Amino acid sequence: MKVTMQDVAVEAGVDKATVSRVLKGDHRISEKTRIRVMEAVRALNYRPDKNARNLSTNRSGLLGLVVSSFSLGWFPQFLAGLDRTVTNSEFEILVKSTEGNPLRAAREYGKLTDRSVEGIIWCDPDNFPGASSAPIVTVGFKKDGAYSVVLDKECGDPTFETGALAGRLMLNIITGKPVPSREILIKCSSGETI
Repeated sequence: MKVTMQDVAVEAGVDKATVSRVLKGDHRISEKTRIRVMEAVRALNYRPDKNARNLSTNRSGLLGLVVSSFSLGWFPQFLAGLDRTVTNSEFEILVKSTEGNPLRAAREYGKLTDRSVEGIIWCDPDNFPGASSAPIVTVGFKKDGAYSVVLDKECGDPTFETGALAGRLMLNIITGKPVPSREILIKCSSGETI
């Protein structure tokens, strides 16, 4: 049976609201109470319910990644770089493929917006969805209204580092951190990303 916040409250001898405040980092809670609640969290191996938290904060915690095909040679390394960046955040990645088909691109875009993704990284220049309620970072091409990570012609295909950069850019946009520019150009020398 899943351990609930109420179970933690009973174990710690406090009310459920106090547990919630401790988990949110409320500094008005005494150190003694905070320690007691965190000991109960560890003893019960409590994990917060992300769906409940997302409902209460009106956030999905989801990012979309759209590529033209999962069989692209650069895709695994790009995804690994993106995953490395996103893993250290509160977000998860939903990965979709257009298979180069505009109808499928529209359908996959619709699925992402239905899931209330907070941002989309789009890697299919031929099937771009157009205006979006969520911020979009394009990879390898530029589109009006989107942020872009563009590779210099000598760079070739996206890499692990390109994925990590696209992830950092998207996280900065979503969390309201400064973004250096709407377009980031990756220059290469001797085939290496700088």
